[in-house]
Amino acid sequence: MPSSYFTNSMIAAGVCLPILAAVFISYQTKFNIRTGEVMTEFISQGGVVMYILIATSLLSLTIIFERAWSLRASVVVPVKQIKAVEDAVRAGNADEALELCKGNNTAMSRILWVALKNRGVQRGVMKEILEEVGRQEVAHLERFVGILALTAAIAPLLGLLGTVIGMIEVFQVISVEGVGKADVLAGGISKALNTTAVGMAVAIPTLVAYRFFEAKVNQFVVDIEHNALYFVDLLKGERE
Repeated sequence: MPSSYFTNSMIAAGVCLPILAAVFISYQTKFNIRTGEVMTEFISQGGVVMYILIATSLLSLTIIFERAWSLRASVVVPVKQIKAVEDAVRAGNADEALELCKGNNTAMSRILWVALKNRGVQRGVMKEILEEVGRQEVAHLERFVGILALTAAIAPLLGLLGTVIGMIEVFQVISVEGVGKADVLAGGISKALNTTAVGMAVAIPTLVAYRFFEAKVNQFVVDIEHNALYFVDLLKGERE
């Protein structure tokens, strides 16, 4: 009896599972098609402003990925490479230290390379040279970050502009149709608010990313200054 029950259960499962899978796939396909249609309609309702917001969001996303890749500690202030250069200087191998810096294309390595090239100058002159090089490296680290701030500022304004344009269209409909058709008015107002929602959706994560990268760059500036001053003291024999 148990064996027969188990066999019947397996047969039922074998029949039902493909049917359920087919139903699920059919529903999922219809859902995806319906979702695509809704998104297309949502975007088209926003007009030109909506397309500008989408382009702005793509720009922000590209910058976020690029800065996340470029502002890694391993390509800005690599601790192991810095220690290797310092060890070479302590051992009196300036040429080896130069080769190590040349072989690592990082912000800190470029600064240390300049310091090694000018190791014969006075301490004050070397600090001025490194400050100039440091400013150039900081400008490179801050590249594109300002665009995120600009995007975070203008995206809500673009969304508001789209809403104002939509409301103007709604009032034009009212002037023709009157205020008796509540469904038409509600639909028009809903369309008008689409761009505001998208503008906020673009601005909020972009502002978070901007603040994050800004804080990261500031921390890198502190680390670069600390390592550069330590290296100057090491070159001048004031550190061990």
